Amino acid sequence: MDLLEFLKPYRGRIFWTLLGFIIAVLWITIGFGYTLLILLLIAIGFVIGKWRDGALDLQKWFQFISK
Repeated sequence: MDLLEFLKPYRGRIFWTLLGFIIAVLWITIGFGYTLLILLLIAIGFVIGKWRDGALDLQKWFQFISK
């Protein structure tokens, strides 16, 4: 069995565990404020990229936020 096929059912757990580890390392090394700034800039970049791709539906997004 191929390793990637074996790990495929666990891809969410692997991804979020690695993301948590990276955030923890950032928090320890550069501090809480800088880590939040980096995460905020990543989120802004994601939204801008999604908007540029034409996949951002602002009406649905505002409805989700205003709930």
